[in-house]
Amino acid sequence: MIPRLKGPSRIADIQPRFIASDFPWVQERLGAERIKLSYAWKTLMEAGVICAGGSDAPVEPVDPILGIHAAVTRKKPGETHDGYVPEQKLSMVDAFRLFTELGAYPTNEETLKGTIARGKLADLTVYSTNPFNMEDPDELLTMEIEMTIIGGEIKYRRLT
Repeated sequence: MIPRLKGPSRIADIQPRFIASDFPWVQERLGAERIKLSYAWKTLMEAGVICAGGSDAPVEPVDPILGIHAAVTRKKPGETHDGYVPEQKLSMVDAFRLFTELGAYPTNEETLKGTIARGKLADLTVYSTNPFNMEDPDELLTMEIEMTIIGGEIKYRRLT
């Protein structure tokens, strides 16, 4: 199945936030063997499958940070276990890539957005904390948006 997903013009549109709403009940229904092949985003990405992150809003909250948190921790905010199927946890870099660079692929806009580069739209969000320096991924949930830039123009700036 995974080799077929690597084919041309194929993208896996995934919603990491489902970890927060689908577990533990989905694990009980699928069983130990089938759960290894479900929500297996790290396996897909390591195999070279293009995965794009989304929220599936309004089913799940639209906030991409909640999806990134779920991809990195594989648990609900506030839970203290090691995560559901923890071997599938994504790195912070890969989780952010799902919602930025790789998120532009399903709409064929990778040459316009998804990364910060000359000639691209310059759509970005500036956070109060650098997520790539966090020791605890739960810190993602306390970050504040400092600024939002769309098309190179500041659309929101937090007043201090």
